[in-house]
Amino acid sequence: MLSLAEQQSLDLPGIPALVMNMHITGLAVTRSLARAGVSVLGLDKETGGLGQHSRHLAALGRVPGPSAALRDHLLALGPSFDERPVLFGCNDDWVLALAEHREALEPFYRFPFASHEVVQRALSKTSLYRACEARGIAIPRSWYLDDASPEQVAALVPYPCVLKPDDSRGFYDAFAAKVFVVHDASEFLARYEEAAARGLSLVAQEWVETEPGGFWSVCSYVSPGGTPRGVFTGRKLEQWPPDFGTSCLADARWDPALAAAGIGALQELGYSGISEIEFVQDADGRHLLLDVNTRPWKWIGLPISAGIDLPLLAYRDAIGQPFEAPEQTEGKRWVFLRDYLPLVKARAATVPEAAVSKAEWTALLAGTASDLVDGVHDVDDPEPSYDVLWSELSGGTGYSCAC
Repeated sequence: MLSLAEQQSLDLPGIPALVMNMHITGLAVTRSLARAGVSVLGLDKETGGLGQHSRHLAALGRVPGPSAALRDHLLALGPSFDERPVLFGCNDDWVLALAEHREALEPFYRFPFASHEVVQRALSKTSLYRACEARGIAIPRSWYLDDASPEQVAALVPYPCVLKPDDSRGFYDAFAAKVFVVHDASEFLARYEEAAARGLSLVAQEWVETEPGGFWSVCSYVSPGGTPRGVFTGRKLEQWPPDFGTSCLADARWDPALAAAGIGALQELGYSGISEIEFVQDADGRHLLLDVNTRPWKWIGLPISAGIDLPLLAYRDAIGQPFEAPEQTEGKRWVFLRDYLPLVKARAATVPEAAVSKAEWTALLAGTASDLVDGVHDVDDPEPSYDVLWSELSGGTGYSCAC
């Protein structure tokens, strides 16, 4: 296998990458691949994504949203490439749409992620938690609504209780929320009926209290044979919005036991590709698996900056040049300034000390910070930062991304 240093010096065979959903996640993937010499074409269904004006894009195209129309568009585009491009979908909708039409698309494109069936199995909370139980991987106490009536489960669970969907994207589209938090049996049953009316199945799970820094992630690229090529662990220190939001401050911290648990879950599911597995640390210090994101995610720039370049690992494996990532660099942090500053302001009364100092911000903006990376700002690629400022000062772009 190729080392990180060796693969950086290789002559690329001219195989491009297609990155879909050009927002914060797509921007990080684009920068990773382009800086290694890959020609990156960004594709999106709408304007306004923060990655759409990156200087690292060779081209930017509009395509239909994740659907059969996307398949038809890609089939028409496919013969124009001299080499089959590598596909990167940067949220669940894109990944599922690509995976669903894999058989038709594979003659023209390379897939660095698992089949549609496997991706769905990993995203479904019912199958995910049962896979964890089969491997002895700790999860919050869970009650499955496919083998007991909602009335039976509502009478058993402690409150507050979390109701989680098997179809996360369908649930978000229906309710603009990631989960339901319910406080008594009547609310449980009402929420269950709301979801069932839309054809959405749920899992009931105990609410786990945790301290700040208690949300951990295992981030990896696993090859189709089940071999982990690169594994990173880190913590989500702050999120915005504060309840069930996305990360706006995270750090790199290695935990070998957690890494083994995460990889074990992926192997039990048969999953290959880039993923982020989310854990929560309970009052007893146990790490409990919560969720699997079967794709690049919002703060993938942190493992990249810490030496675990997951997009490049996936790309190299897809073109037949696999390599093993080195150990991660400790102490790196990732922040998204736009979301982090409102959080600091909102928490100023109770948490007066800022986790990121003024000196660190100054160094970050000047391009001299060594251990802090922003999700968008980069002095080598400044236009996305301008887009953030323009969006905030002009009232927003309206770009839709639940990343």
